[in-house]
Amino acid sequence: MKRENKQFLFRLRVIFVGVVCIGFVLIANLFYIQVTNGNRFREQADGQYVVATYNSFERGSIFFEEREGTRISAAGQKSGYKISINPKKFTADPEEVFTVLSITLDIDREDFFSDIEKKNRTYIEIAHQVPKEIGEQIKKDLGSAIQLHAEKWRVYPLQGSAAHVLGFLGYKGDEYAGRYGLEREYEDTLKRENVDVYTNFFARVFHNVQNLVDSTSVPEGDIVTTIDPQVQLFFESELKDIQDTWDSASVGGIIMNPKNGEIYALGAYPNFDNNDFSENSISDFKNPLVENVYELGSIIKPFIVAMSIDSGDIDVNTLEYYDAGSVDVEDYTINNFDKRGRGWVNVQEILNQSLNTGMVHIAKQISKDDFREYFDRYGFTSKTGIDLPNEGNNLTSNLTSNRQIEFANMSFGQGIAITPITLVSALSSLANDGVRVTPHIVKKIEYTNGFSKTFDYSDQDVQVLSPETSGEISRMLVNVFDAYRDGGVKLPNYRIAAKTGTAQIPNPQGGYYDDRNLHSFFGYFPAYDPEFIVFLYTVHPKNVRYASQTLIDPFRSTAKYLINYYNIPPDR
Repeated sequence: MKRENKQFLFRLRVIFVGVVCIGFVLIANLFYIQVTNGNRFREQADGQYVVATYNSFERGSIFFEEREGTRISAAGQKSGYKISINPKKFTADPEEVFTVLSITLDIDREDFFSDIEKKNRTYIEIAHQVPKEIGEQIKKDLGSAIQLHAEKWRVYPLQGSAAHVLGFLGYKGDEYAGRYGLEREYEDTLKRENVDVYTNFFARVFHNVQNLVDSTSVPEGDIVTTIDPQVQLFFESELKDIQDTWDSASVGGIIMNPKNGEIYALGAYPNFDNNDFSENSISDFKNPLVENVYELGSIIKPFIVAMSIDSGDIDVNTLEYYDAGSVDVEDYTINNFDKRGRGWVNVQEILNQSLNTGMVHIAKQISKDDFREYFDRYGFTSKTGIDLPNEGNNLTSNLTSNRQIEFANMSFGQGIAITPITLVSALSSLANDGVRVTPHIVKKIEYTNGFSKTFDYSDQDVQVLSPETSGEISRMLVNVFDAYRDGGVKLPNYRIAAKTGTAQIPNPQGGYYDDRNLHSFFGYFPAYDPEFIVFLYTVHPKNVRYASQTLIDPFRSTAKYLINYYNIPPDR
């Protein structure tokens, strides 16, 4: 009996070892097929089929998130069909088939009848991205006269809202991938590889094994952004009104949290619809807030005043300057915007009345080395690192000069060209106790493997100014805003720190246009514990001269909307 038990146990062990060995061989073979030679086998398999019967397009989603946390799909997928015919076997009445198709689809009659006559062909696509219900009804009506093929495609449900943030998918040569915006910046995260409706169980088990063993690969995932769709839609309506009212060449704006760099809205016009951009020019796709540089004019003045206070070069309580309306610097004459003098003025009035001559006087009190150091701290000499592609290079080479005229011009925002996103990042140092933050769009990535990554850029914060300087410049900018239109625009219960800017536009032939201006405006609020920075600009508005005429009202509307939407308590 004992001998029989031993034989049984021996056989059991042999069977167990055999099963383990077979399992190991299967696992090794799957690893060989899926990982080591996956691409080669897929290419061989694809080559065996002339016509694909299933479009395996898959891509991660991009979400906007409302104030209370509700997510809105900003970029996703839609399922439906493409429709084909087989001319070689086509026996139906062409007129009847065309009539049924043309009821719900945009089918060109001449092309359709031409395709039917190509009897040497077995497959011709006649429609794609057909909604599921429509495709199934057509199949029911026409039967074997047409073929349906399951298809998925990229959709942008907000139809052009935040187009410059999102970008789109397109071809570059034979490569179909993200172009512009987040679609390009996070291409490796959003793209999906080797996904097929017919993938078997074992293949699904081993899907993405290559990502686990390859440390250089980027995990697949979905993106959650800082963009609030309600704020974005409202803000874009304000931008569009600016363009329509003043017939501007272009308009743009940003709303950012100055404490952590989260961007709630970013928009520009001319715009485009990510779902259908065939009629747009390439210039429309560029994000001017990130890629373009501008001489922004007088909104640079608060930075000069702040650096002069922080460095101890001036005392705002004692400094006074006699304004004659113009000042000579080297061989140049610099005038106020209206060429009028104001007599004796203090620093607050220099900002209130945006006096170029007063800014030249303040700039003379600052050493060139301090000037360079603070411009570097503000981020004017570098990129912000925003998570969008093609960030432009700021033009600050005049800082290397020792000519006084260069520093005089920079003191009122000319001779230096920066991206709007650079400006907004620098503004956080005025608003946020002197700390400059990194602007960003993406707050979280949720990976398909079950893990997630939440972004925190606080380790990149830069202490630019002392908290005391930040408080002082904010106080002065509150007085600036309160003084606009003799106090007619201030919000009774809220302190807003703000400044307008009107700059001449450089002429490519040299100098500046006499009749073309760039208007800009920023404001942050509540001024001493700000939740928002709002920046606006418009290029070459027609039949108007000053930014106070074009941008204060849309800024004020935006501020009131944000205060109500986020339930911001009064601060005065």
